Amino acid sequence: MNLPATSDGLPADRITAIDTEPVSARSLPESLTSPARVKAAGWRLDDLWLPVVVLRERALTHNLDRFARWCREHDVDLAPHGKTTMAPQLWSAQLERGAWAITAATVAQARIMRDNGVPRVLIANEVVEPGQLAWLSDALADPGFEPLSLVDSHDVVDVMERYLASAPRPMPVLIELGVPGRRTGIRDTAEALDLAERVARSSQLRLAGIEGYEGVLPQRRDDEAIENARAWLSRLVELLNSADARGVFDGAEEAEEIVVTAGGSGYPDLVAEAFATIPALSRPVRRVIRSGCYLTHDDLSYERSSPLRSGADPDPLLPALSCYARVLSVPEPGRALLGVGKRDVSFDIDLPVVRAVHRDGGRIPVDGQARVIELNDHHGFCDTEPGLLRVGDVVELGLSHPCTVFDKWQLIPVLDEHDRVIDAIRTVF
Repeated sequence: MNLPATSDGLPADRITAIDTEPVSARSLPESLTSPARVKAAGWRLDDLWLPVVVLRERALTHNLDRFARWCREHDVDLAPHGKTTMAPQLWSAQLERGAWAITAATVAQARIMRDNGVPRVLIANEVVEPGQLAWLSDALADPGFEPLSLVDSHDVVDVMERYLASAPRPMPVLIELGVPGRRTGIRDTAEALDLAERVARSSQLRLAGIEGYEGVLPQRRDDEAIENARAWLSRLVELLNSADARGVFDGAEEAEEIVVTAGGSGYPDLVAEAFATIPALSRPVRRVIRSGCYLTHDDLSYERSSPLRSGADPDPLLPALSCYARVLSVPEPGRALLGVGKRDVSFDIDLPVVRAVHRDGGRIPVDGQARVIELNDHHGFCDTEPGLLRVGDVVELGLSHPCTVFDKWQLIPVLDEHDRVIDAIRTVF
């Protein structure tokens, strides 16, 4: 698999440790096992225990390279959401391809990232847990590690200042602009500017820039959703420009940049478009998007919303995640029960889609003749044309929303185009 460890990726000793440490692997013929053992075993798809979620090497490497090129073409840096995979091997591949940082959702994730050698982690959240702030205080003593986090109120600043009082250097933070009715982030631009001035005066915090997340808006490609996202992103850019005009970054050292960041995997094009309108400011501006699910794309949610979806781009992202499950029962005409459920695949946005049936060494495309209508913990209800599925058939499923797939598997086999198992990706949730 073409995911080499280089000086731009994670340290080689961390990749080696991930590669050689045995873990439980419920879909492999032996357990405990390790990625190194998997690479040497010579297994094929037919050898795996079902259900199994697999990664396709060709799609994965295509997506890594394609999105890195897209970022260069749009003059933005990438700090991909590492929470999507929680897989150090994949973080390393993203860093090797130029990622500026890895984004975490929690301090617990940031700790895992630092332990695995990630040099810069953007915690896209407010941090008010005393124990977690104590960890950040200690981590700030490491000159080779740069954490950043978010603030959206004076109360958050109060808590951070209290528990970072003994930190050896100020903690970099970004003012978070939120969306009314949704999750974290200050709602009012005037209040955000007031908060920025407060942070600029702080001895324990350093104002690093401005942040937002348009991914909480409806992720559709119709005119209304696109215009709503553009309007909100304009507010984010306006906040950045107004904050700089207020002089809140004047206390920064001359070499320090102003960071502005937004961008999930649905609207990175709209974020890049908005960031392109930022004028020259008092400091150089680093424009950062945080797309994470681009890495594997999917068959449904991001295939609907991504600018690099099929039909919208001549070189689209490819679905890299698949699930294979056995037909366990055909209890009545037109109804098959598959051996796959909520413990195995995502279901929070869409149910899996049936791509094909594998039988007697052949792959038979389904073309809409079968549909997963419900998942229990370990069963999938599949409505089919009568006679389409038989007990013992293997059903190939396409998935939606990678974030809620990776967390279900400690070791995910990687297959080549000939269904040979050539590697395994370790997750560390």
